Formats: sequence, C-alpha cells, structure tokens
Amino acid sequence: MKIILVHGIFDNGSLFKTLMQDLGKHGYECFAPSLQPADARLGIADLSQKLDATIQQGCGAEEPIAIIGFSMGCLIARHYLQERGGYQRTKAFFAISGPHHGSLLAHLFTGQGAVDMRPGSAFLTRLDTTEHRLSHMSLYAYHTPFDLMILPSSSAEWPLANNLKVNALAHPLMLSNQAVRSHIREILDQIMH
Repeated sequence: MKIILVHGIFDNGSLFKTLMQDLGKHGYECFAPSLQPADARLGIADLSQKLDATIQQGCGAEEPIAIIGFSMGCLIARHYLQERGGYQRTKAFFAISGPHHGSLLAHLFTGQGAVDMRPGSAFLTRLDTTEHRLSHMSLYAYHTPFDLMILPSSSAEWPLANNLKVNALAHPLMLSNQAVRSHIREILDQIMH
C-alpha cells in the first residue's frame, strides 16, 4: 500500500519531505506529486484530474493506497476520492488543516481554485452531496484553533471524519506536529496489520 501526499496551494510535493522520511523509516512507501499549476488557477477539479492520472501511473489501477492531504490538498484529495472513484481503492484519508467548509481568506485571491475554496461555493456544495461515498473509509481530520489560513479555523473540522484538535501555533506547523505524525503512523500500522 502506497501513501499519497497531496500538497496545497502555492506548494509542491517537497513540502512533505520530513513527513515522508518519517513514514519511510517505518516501512511506508510514499509518493508526493507536485501538481501544476500550483496556484490552482484552473480549479481544484483540474488538479484532482492530474492527481488521478499520477496515481494511475505510479500505482496502477488497483493497488490499495492511503492519502494524506494538507490544506487545499485535502479538497483535491476529496474530489479525487468522491468524484473520480478513488474511494474504491483508498483505505484511509488523513486531512490536515483542510478547508472543508471553505476559508474566508480565499476571497483575497483570484483564480478558479480560490473561488472553489470560498465558503458556500458550488465546488464545496457538490463535495458535500457526494461525501457519503467515503462512509466505509477511515477518515481523520486534524485542525488547530491557531490556524490563520483556514478562516474560521473550525472549517477544518469535518463531521464525517474523526476530528483531532492539536495546538500547533500556525497552519504550516501542522505537518511537523508530533501528535499528528504519531497518530497517522498509528492508524497506518493498524490498517496494515
């Protein structure tokens, strides 16, 4: 089972270097593609399609996977899972600081991806109507009350998932948070054994 890591806006796969090293030490094969355009100007569905193609190329059509998403990467991953059939092969999804209900900060940016992340957007409304497809899957959502990128920070809470609050002092620090990383490893170990 490969672990797919999905980055957020203005980022690339190298964002996950430390987390991938950590998981690699525990025997997990990780893959963190850099999706383009990183500013999501063509929309989150466009990046989801590119994620799908990358997973097909790197993992074949049937190999089981688990997905870790960060920030907008959570929405890219959810679209892949819910709208592109990814739920059929995915054992677990870990959403770290994902704007499941949008972020007010998205109003400050242009491009379709920013529009998709605005609270109440057509994109988010559509995701809400198909999230039942994930009901069989292990789902975890991590959030911090100190998040200044996901506004309000409660938007990172996802009713369908097991929600874990951690006290990371900033949005980017969620990836290096020891509680988040330990919990992900613990769940992966349970799934694998």
